[in-house]
Amino acid sequence: MTTDGRTPVPTAWRRLGSRRDIQALALVTAAYLAFFAATRQPDIGTLLETTARNVVPLAITAAVARPWVQRILRLRPAPGLVLHVGLAVVFSLLWLWLLTLAGALLGGSSVMRFVVNPFLEGPAADWQFFQGLFVYGLLACLCALEQPRREATVVLVDGPVATTPHLVRDGDTLAPLALTRLVCIRGADDYSELLTLDGVQLVATRLGVFEALLDPLRFVRVHRSAIINLDHLQRAEPAGGGRLILHMTAGPPIAASRAGARALRARAL
Repeated sequence: MTTDGRTPVPTAWRRLGSRRDIQALALVTAAYLAFFAATRQPDIGTLLETTARNVVPLAITAAVARPWVQRILRLRPAPGLVLHVGLAVVFSLLWLWLLTLAGALLGGSSVMRFVVNPFLEGPAADWQFFQGLFVYGLLACLCALEQPRREATVVLVDGPVATTPHLVRDGDTLAPLALTRLVCIRGADDYSELLTLDGVQLVATRLGVFEALLDPLRFVRVHRSAIINLDHLQRAEPAGGGRLILHMTAGPPIAASRAGARALRARAL
């Protein structure tokens, strides 16, 4: 329970509840309704049930796959393509399995016939599998649109941490990185995502480099993939198990690990 009486919502559920996700889910639901109504013309009850059997497993599968897709998109093209192919197959099989499981659990008549087997068999299974590959491609494209459009490199000049100039290279241009406006840094393999009061930028610098060079009195690594600026920490809420949910002046809440939470609590007066 938070200080204002609200129950904290896990970060994963916050992502699932975004406006874009709701719009995409509504569009997919409308498409299934229209397709089944045009091809089978069942009664309204069967139409809604069949649509739910398809949409709910798809929504679950997309929610599970989305964080992995976003990670793969940050990798270099060659290994990223290989991982995309593998994840697309897993995505299709998981959706097919959940679809079959939903039909087996619900039972009853439907415009689609389900067999209580580990997977569907025959042409229907083949069609559903390739449909999953296509939907995965759409999901990857949507996630790619959400990625920062420009990549940059942070250039750190040798010198004491407190006085080191921090410059961001964008092509042939160098621009200073205003640490007072830096809210947090999220790590992603060989890259880091800088969230400032002015926006988000992806830089080709590991999170460990930032941790070693930034002022430890102001910047704290609260998770293996996140560093925060204490100047922009608004409040920290307990999340169970010794963890914390950190609310910053900009961006989504950040989950602090047990070690990160202990580091923050050690600074409390």
